[in-house]
Amino acid sequence: MNSVRLSASGIATYSQCQRKFYHRHIEKLPEKPTPQKVRGSIVHRILDEFFNVVDLLTIPKDKHWHDMWNGFKGILNSLLEAEWRKIGTAYPDCFKDEKQKQEFLDDTKEILDFYSAKLAFALFNKLKQLKNSKWFTHDLKRFFYPKDREYKLEYLEQNMIGFVDKTMSLIGGGVAIVDYKTAKTTLPHYISKEDLKQCKVYAYLWKSIFGEAPKHISVFYLRDGESVYYPITEKDLEEIKKDVEEIRGKDVDKENFAKNVTRLCDYCDYWNLCFKSREDYEKQLTSNKLR
Repeated sequence: MNSVRLSASGIATYSQCQRKFYHRHIEKLPEKPTPQKVRGSIVHRILDEFFNVVDLLTIPKDKHWHDMWNGFKGILNSLLEAEWRKIGTAYPDCFKDEKQKQEFLDDTKEILDFYSAKLAFALFNKLKQLKNSKWFTHDLKRFFYPKDREYKLEYLEQNMIGFVDKTMSLIGGGVAIVDYKTAKTTLPHYISKEDLKQCKVYAYLWKSIFGEAPKHISVFYLRDGESVYYPITEKDLEEIKKDVEEIRGKDVDKENFAKNVTRLCDYCDYWNLCFKSREDYEKQLTSNKLR
């Protein structure tokens, strides 16, 4: 049994391409930073900090959602400007020029604006519903305040780790795990295989550490506002257990980690380690399709 450090993203990578997992998580070869990754890190940081800044409990119950929207947007834009100034220090400056950098900044503002609108409208309706409730503070916190943010799950017995964006306490007991994605869904109400695998690992870690699985996971695709719900079952936990056992059972030799040759290889930083030439790549691609 090998002792490779496993993570939620690592197991998702393994399910996508074992060879990529080998280069990234065993050889620990670096990958090039991209504007998309930088933006993703910044947005995650902003959404984590947002609930340290805003106090939803003090918002007047009769405030219109348009006013809330503008207030939330102002806070998020201020946080964005502060984080964006850190590009080149805390974040790598991998933009090809100032034009591309500005385009990403403008696009990120749109993403956060959309998030502001959704949150404001949901809060506005919940405030009306709870207006005269003696459980106002309790229920509002349950609906809108994370139980945990940027929560580290570390299972030392199996040398596994994961970082959960947010957890929510559920009415009736239990927790839900929320994962933010700055991309959009490939299909409506759909979680990609890689994203779902990653979330199943979070559930497996939660069960291993706390003895009880989360009730469900939700993937929030910030670009199009889709929040896709997935209930966790024992079958999901068993799936991850088998993945861990499969990885652990391998000798850490490159040839034990198979290549999954697809058109996605064109976007992989390890392309030159897998193919001798473009001709070699096309040949392996054709061979893979015929299997």
